[in-house]
Amino acid sequence: MVTRKKPDPGRLEIEEETPTFQVVALGLQGSGKTLLLASMYHRLKSTAGQSYFLKAPPDDVLQLNQWYSQMADTATEAGWPPGTAKGETRNFTFTVKSQVAVGVRPRPMLHLKYLEYAGELLTEPQAPGSTVQAELYDDIRQADAMIGIIDGNHVRQHLDGAPQGQVRLEQTLNALVPIMIEAECPISFVITKWDLLADLHPDEKVRLELVQDLLTSNDHFRSLVKIHSTARAVRLIPVSAVGPGFATVDSTGRIVKIPEGKIHPTRVDVPLSAVVPDLFDQVERRLGEDARAAFYAEARKRSQLAPMEAVASLVIFAGQTAGKAMLAAFGPSMAVLTGNAVLSMFLDSTSDERTEWQGRLGQNLSQAEQNHQQFCDARRRVLEDMRRKVAVLEDQLPHSRLS
Repeated sequence: MVTRKKPDPGRLEIEEETPTFQVVALGLQGSGKTLLLASMYHRLKSTAGQSYFLKAPPDDVLQLNQWYSQMADTATEAGWPPGTAKGETRNFTFTVKSQVAVGVRPRPMLHLKYLEYAGELLTEPQAPGSTVQAELYDDIRQADAMIGIIDGNHVRQHLDGAPQGQVRLEQTLNALVPIMIEAECPISFVITKWDLLADLHPDEKVRLELVQDLLTSNDHFRSLVKIHSTARAVRLIPVSAVGPGFATVDSTGRIVKIPEGKIHPTRVDVPLSAVVPDLFDQVERRLGEDARAAFYAEARKRSQLAPMEAVASLVIFAGQTAGKAMLAAFGPSMAVLTGNAVLSMFLDSTSDERTEWQGRLGQNLSQAEQNHQQFCDARRRVLEDMRRKVAVLEDQLPHSRLS
């Protein structure tokens, strides 16, 4: 929703709600959920490599930093951080922030609500009176993206012909696929511990192709890809929370740290970066021909309007058939709760930065309008950076796109 406030005569302020996008992550015990989460936050907690960073509540930051420090520690016998217990759920809300102008405090662009569930919730009986499984299904219905976490060590064991690898991989797919096949949102399968597969083949493209062939040899996994491939993104994202040369498998089959190893996380930022671009691409695909044409026309129009003109145009568009069709195309997404704000973000994400009236900044525009335009431009840069990360993944590893 877009609101306008008049704190004093002659001064207009423009505020937009901050959309929230819900991500549901599922993985069995030991699959690497905790390490992925800690490493992902560490990679994205500053603007290094992108125009945005993640902010979390202080208690969550403390927990995530503790996990990462313990994971990276090879000087002591710290071991690995404790994983999730069966039935345990975790809930983190990350705020994506970006600086809109020099000397101005970073502003929120969007929220990512990250819900992490143990996959055993889907395969084992729950205690009488437990509501956790029902809550999981409710969260999945509202999800804007789903992440299925597959243990790369089990993949490696399976490829090496070890029976336990085949059994554990089957258990994982049996837990993830039935719930994901009913999902209405984009899906990413994240292969953790990718560093343990490094010696399968010197070419990473070939390594991922081997993993894709293994997964699609499973009838249920192959059916999921077939059902979802025409309507939404289905990704295969190889990640390593620690990077190459940090961990190895000892003679007992345990994953242990290499003394004096240095941590270099690999692609841990991609699963979250894909959430909004994949959702927006899916919504665009769902639009009918007339609604799509109206969408592009409104996006072009917005690129030529001053901020207040764009706000007024959005209000009109949201009440028209095409605007309502766009919101309907989001389905039960949590993002639609912010209505016009998510429409504004979606429309601006399809156009280049505005040039038609840039020369009017500081002349015919009020300070509030200049501030709002700087915010919109910053938000557009954030979405461009997210799309860029996904594009780099697909360019480097074509088999990462299953759909």
